[in-house]
Amino acid sequence: MKQLVPILLIVVLSVWNIEPVASQQDQNQNRFLLWGSGGYSQITNDAPVTAPHGNVGIAIGIGYELLFNRLLVQTGIELSHYTSKMSLIDTALVVSMVDTEGTPFNGNFTFQNTEDAQQITNVGIPLMLGYESPKGFYVALGGKAMLNIVGRSKAKTYVTSTASYTDVIGDNNDGIFSDMPNHGLTMEPRTVKTSIQLHTIFAGSVEAGYTFGKKSEDFSVKNRPKIRLSMFCDYGIASVAEKDKPASLFVNTSNAGGFTPAISGYLLNDIRSNRLNILYVGLKVTVLFSPKKYGCNCAPE
Repeated sequence: MKQLVPILLIVVLSVWNIEPVASQQDQNQNRFLLWGSGGYSQITNDAPVTAPHGNVGIAIGIGYELLFNRLLVQTGIELSHYTSKMSLIDTALVVSMVDTEGTPFNGNFTFQNTEDAQQITNVGIPLMLGYESPKGFYVALGGKAMLNIVGRSKAKTYVTSTASYTDVIGDNNDGIFSDMPNHGLTMEPRTVKTSIQLHTIFAGSVEAGYTFGKKSEDFSVKNRPKIRLSMFCDYGIASVAEKDKPASLFVNTSNAGGFTPAISGYLLNDIRSNRLNILYVGLKVTVLFSPKKYGCNCAPE
């Protein structure tokens, strides 16, 4: 891996036909960065009964770029907000219960069209290594360490409740009673909101694009900012501790002493690899500021 990075840099430099170092003195300067990005984000686990669908992610950041002979190093601080969705296969729950007259029965609950929407907000520190060609083409790769500061989950499911008796005829001579709202035997949507807290997220990052306003006299002498438009892809992993895994998928939402089951957030439920995978991909706009004016001794373009 250590031998691969210099080989890639040599290939990039040869493809973009670097000018002599003597003509790039104006590029040996540092830059302040201000950026914003948006795109698609997705949080996934390896639970066999779930399917991720993803949603929208956004991020803003400030940083500093060290530039020397077209090679660059970036760092800074970034605030990101990712949203994601997961669906759960239809499932059922059977609970032994007793009615108000003391007669035992089985409460049958089916959960359909279950969807869990998550939101996480993170603060991170990126570290990127890259290259910018004389014509403005830009590429960088590196990583980020992100601390999750806020996490929320909203799980919604449609619950159908029926009662099963062994010595009662029931609706269809099968001992099952349904569609009795006064006894809680209905089909209705139920929503459970919970908070989630993830461990530190470590992500790899790759970015490529183009820097506009590349004329040396505009940036170095006139102190005008440049605009960089790029595409990026971040892929991260967050570890999950055993203590953070919920013991049950179901919760009782009743406040009156009864039993009204619903499904809680299942992002951390039934995880076997003890980690979450986080994807964020999209477009990024960066504004580059020169911290001071420079004299331009570069070759004409």
